[in-house]
Amino acid sequence: MTEAAVPAATDDRPLYDRLGGLPVVTFLAKTLVQRAMLNPTIGHIWNHKSQAEVQEEINGFIDFLGEHWGGPQTYTGPDMATAHRGMGVTEEYWNALFDDIVTPAYAEFGLPEREVREIDDFLRSFKDVVVGSPSFKDVLIANPEMDVLAGMASVGVHWPAPRNAAATH
Repeated sequence: MTEAAVPAATDDRPLYDRLGGLPVVTFLAKTLVQRAMLNPTIGHIWNHKSQAEVQEEINGFIDFLGEHWGGPQTYTGPDMATAHRGMGVTEEYWNALFDDIVTPAYAEFGLPEREVREIDDFLRSFKDVVVGSPSFKDVLIANPEMDVLAGMASVGVHWPAPRNAAATH
């Protein structure tokens, strides 16, 4: 039986391989970022990014997805909390990302249900560390004495809150 003939339910290859490897992961990453940039709700996030910054973001996203989905890539960027801390991502932005971009892409790209579930579960698992941070600029405006190199923590803003903070407060 060839790889292509392996029934989906018994195909134990990593998601990376089941999707088609680097070409498909690259297509997904660059298409999702491109569409996010063009989205009227969240596109402003990229307003002041240079071409090099956007390309670096997409390449990092490719490495991130590849590593987590069983590919040979090694992601060397910041963890998702660090990458999104200070961006001011709201619930509205999160919903626009999924409702307008990610979810419609699954059907458009003809992804099988099993892979859709895996991708969606994976991406949505980061919500707690992507949504809810105050924007770095807003923290600075509220705390003009903030040491910008030391970050928001230098003025007592810790995000995301430590997991045990709710239990102790």
